Amino acid sequence: MLPLTVVLSLSLSTLQEPFEWSRAEAQKHWSPMVNPVQHVGAPGFNFQTAVMWDGSLVFGPLGFRNLEVMKHEVAQFASEPMHVSFLYGKTPQLVDRLASRNPLVTRRLSDGFLPIPIVETADGEFIWTETVCAYLLARPLSGFPSPTQQDNLITQVQLTAKNTASTAATRSVWMHFGTDSQVSLGYKVWQGTTLSPSIDCKFSHKIATQQDQLRFVVQEPEKGTLVWHNDTGMLEWQLHLKPKESADAVLLLPYRLVPRTQANELLLLDASQQLQKVKDFWRKVASKGAQITTGDPWINDYLKAITGNMAQQVAYRQVSNIWMYKTSPNHYEGYWPCNAAKALPVLDFRGLVKLNEKVLSGFIKSQTDDVGGLAREGMGSGKELQGEGYAKVPGFLGNFGEWTANPLTLSHGLGMWALARHYRVTRDDRWLRSGSPSPLSTMLSAFQWVAEQRKRTKREIDGKKVPYWGLLPAASAHDWLAGNAMFNDGFCIYGMAEVVRLLNEIGDPSARNYKSELTDYRNCLKTAYMRASADASTMPLPDGSLLPFVPRVAQELDWRNIDWTYTMLGPLRDGGWGALEPNDPLVELALKFCEIGMPKGEGAYYGDQVMNAENGDRNFVDISRRDADRHYLWRHYVEYETMWPVGWQLFLARDDLPRFFEWYANNLGFVVHQDWRVGVESVDGVPSCAPGDGERWQAIRAMFVNERGGYDGSRESLWLFQALPLEWLKPGAKLSVNNMGTVFGGTIDLSVDVSKNGKVTTIRADWQSFKSVPHIILLRIRQPFGAKAKKVTVNGVPANLLPGNLIELKPAANGFYMIKAFS
Repeated sequence: MLPLTVVLSLSLSTLQEPFEWSRAEAQKHWSPMVNPVQHVGAPGFNFQTAVMWDGSLVFGPLGFRNLEVMKHEVAQFASEPMHVSFLYGKTPQLVDRLASRNPLVTRRLSDGFLPIPIVETADGEFIWTETVCAYLLARPLSGFPSPTQQDNLITQVQLTAKNTASTAATRSVWMHFGTDSQVSLGYKVWQGTTLSPSIDCKFSHKIATQQDQLRFVVQEPEKGTLVWHNDTGMLEWQLHLKPKESADAVLLLPYRLVPRTQANELLLLDASQQLQKVKDFWRKVASKGAQITTGDPWINDYLKAITGNMAQQVAYRQVSNIWMYKTSPNHYEGYWPCNAAKALPVLDFRGLVKLNEKVLSGFIKSQTDDVGGLAREGMGSGKELQGEGYAKVPGFLGNFGEWTANPLTLSHGLGMWALARHYRVTRDDRWLRSGSPSPLSTMLSAFQWVAEQRKRTKREIDGKKVPYWGLLPAASAHDWLAGNAMFNDGFCIYGMAEVVRLLNEIGDPSARNYKSELTDYRNCLKTAYMRASADASTMPLPDGSLLPFVPRVAQELDWRNIDWTYTMLGPLRDGGWGALEPNDPLVELALKFCEIGMPKGEGAYYGDQVMNAENGDRNFVDISRRDADRHYLWRHYVEYETMWPVGWQLFLARDDLPRFFEWYANNLGFVVHQDWRVGVESVDGVPSCAPGDGERWQAIRAMFVNERGGYDGSRESLWLFQALPLEWLKPGAKLSVNNMGTVFGGTIDLSVDVSKNGKVTTIRADWQSFKSVPHIILLRIRQPFGAKAKKVTVNGVPANLLPGNLIELKPAANGFYMIKAFS
C-alpha cells in the first residue's frame, strides 16, 4: 500500500485543499477490472440471465449441479444451460470475447441505474445496440407477486442497428446458440475464444424448437432478412441501411422450454411496450423509500442500481418452499446466509419491507437443532474437528439444509442481527410477535443456542482453562479455515447485542439476564484474543522491534501461515461491529499488522492467478511477488476478495476520517464495475455480488446517518454528516437524504447546501417519530476546501463547535435544526 504520507506529498502540489482521497484520485492507482456481468431477472423467480461484457447471454444455472436439492429445483426446467453469443461483420467475428477493454464495445445501464444492461458494439460504419431486460410471461409487473411453478422468465433482447456513415452500407449480426462449455461463472469469470457446440435446435419461420418445445423466437424485423445457417447453428440478421438509417429486431428467450403453442404469444408481444413496462417497474422500485443524493452522479446512480440488483436476487425456491436472498447470483446457487443477512437492512431503508420479510421468513423457517457440518473442516464436509462439538439444542440459524454452502456460526450471529434490525427499523409489533415460531421467539432461541454451546467450552485441562474458554466450540470458519474462530464469536456477539437492545426497547423484563450473558461473552472473547496473542509468534519490524500478532483463530499462532483471503476477520471486524471496543489495543495491533505488511519472502501470497495477471489481478502483483519488500493483505484497504468490504465500520467507529476516505474512494473506485455498477466477490471474479453492494450502500448511508456505539446492548448514539468527503462539498453543492429510516424507528431528512462562493454552508436536520431516543446526537460540519468555520448558528443562535467540528443536538423523538456555517 502506498503510504498516506507519500500520497499526501505527491498530491499537495496539484490540489488547492488539504489532500483527501477522492474516487478520481483513487482510480489513478488501479488498473480497472474487465469482466463486468449484469444479471436480469424478476423478484421471486429462481434464476436470472447473465449478460456478459460483450453482450453474450448465459442461461443457467451453472455450477453446483451436484447438489441434490438443486437437481430437484431445476427438474421443472426442461432446458439445458445455454450460451448465446453475438458476432458482427460481413463474416461473423467475436468482439472483446476476452474482456480486453476493446474500445469498440461500451456498456451502460438504462437511465444509469436500471437493471437493464445496454451493450454497444461498433462494426465499421454500423453501431449495434443491444438492450436486455427480463420479465415474467403473462404476469403483471406490479408489486412482488408470489411466484408459481408455472412462471417463466422471458429474456428480451432488442437489437438496434444504425448506419452512421454518409453512404449506404450492408452489415450482419450473427447469433449463435451454444452449450455452456465456453463459459464459466465461478470464482473467476471466463469466456472461451471459440464458440461452443451448438445446442440441438431447429429454426423455421422465426421459431426455434428444442425437444419439440419452444426455445426462442425472433420477431419479424422491420428491415433486413433473417437467415438460419444450419451448418453453424447461427441466425444471421442481414441489413442494408441508408445513411443515418436505423432498424430494430427483437429476440425473445424463455428461461425454460415451453410448449410450441406459446410461440404466437411471443411473436405478437409488443416488445417496445414491454420494455417500457419493465423500465417503469424498476424506476418505481428505485424511487421507493430512502433516497440519497451525493455530490457524485456516479455514486447516485450506483445507490439506485443496488436496489434493483438486490430485488431481482430475492428468490423463492419452489421445491424447498423457502425464500432466499441469493448470495451468489452467478449460478453458484449454494446459499451463504451470512452474506444475505448483512445486506438486508437496505431493503427496509429503501421501502421494500415486505420483500425483506419474505427473505427473513427463510431464516425463521430454517431454524434448527441440526448444525450440519459445522464442526468439520472443508466447508463442513471434511474431517471432524477436535474439541467439544455442538450440543443438539434448538435455535441454530446457519443451516438452510442442502442449500447451505457452508454452515457457519457467522451466519447464526448475522441472522439474529438481521431479524432484530428489521424490527428496530420498522417497529412492526405485529410482525415481531406473529407466527409460530414468531420472529421474537426465533431470536431468543438463537441467543440461547449460543449460551448453551458456550457452556461446553468453560472447562479446564490439567487445572488450566482452555485457550478459548467461554467461546463457541471449534467450527468451520470459511472455505478452508477451521478451529476456535474468535471472529465467528464476534459476529455472534454483534447479533446478540442487537437482540438485547431490542428487548430493552420493547420493555422486556428479561433484557437484564440476556445482557449479563452478552457481557460475559464479550469479556471471554477479549481474554481469548489476549491469550492467543501472547502465545503467538511476533513479527519483526524494519527497525528491529517486534510486533505482537493477534490471531483470528485460537490455533492460528504463526503469522507466516495466515490465511490472506479474509483480512477483515478478527479484531478489525470485531472492533468495527462492537465485539471489541473500536480503539482497543488488540484492534490497534491488528491494524498495524495489516498496514506494515509482512517481511520480504515471508507471509502469504495470492497465488498464480495474481502472479500471471492479465486483468484486475495485476493490481496485487507487486505486493504478492516473493521479492517484494513487504507483503500486504490489502491495498488502500481494498482486499482481494471484496464482497465483505473491510474497514468502513471500524474507521467510522473510531471516527478516523483519513482512513475512512481512503477506504471509500478506493473501494468505490475499483471494486465496483464502473459501467454496469455491479460489485464482485473477488477481483475480476464472480460478478453481480449484491450482498457486497448492499454493504457499500450502508457505508454511504453512514456517511450521512450513522447509528453507532451501545456495544453492550445499550442505546446507540446518532451521528449526522459524520464523513462527507470534500470532493462533494464544492461551491454550489446540494446534498440530501430523504425519508431515511433509522434503527430508532421513524425517519430523518437531511440536506446540505453550499453557497456559490463556497463561504456559507446551510444544513438542515429534521427527524420525526423516533420510537427510542438516541443516547447522544452529534452533527459534524465540514466546509469546502477544508476551511474551518469562523461562525456557526443553530436555529439562528450562535453556537460553538466541539472538537472535531461537531455540534451536539438534543436527543429527542422529534427534532428540527437549521444550521449555518460561515467561513
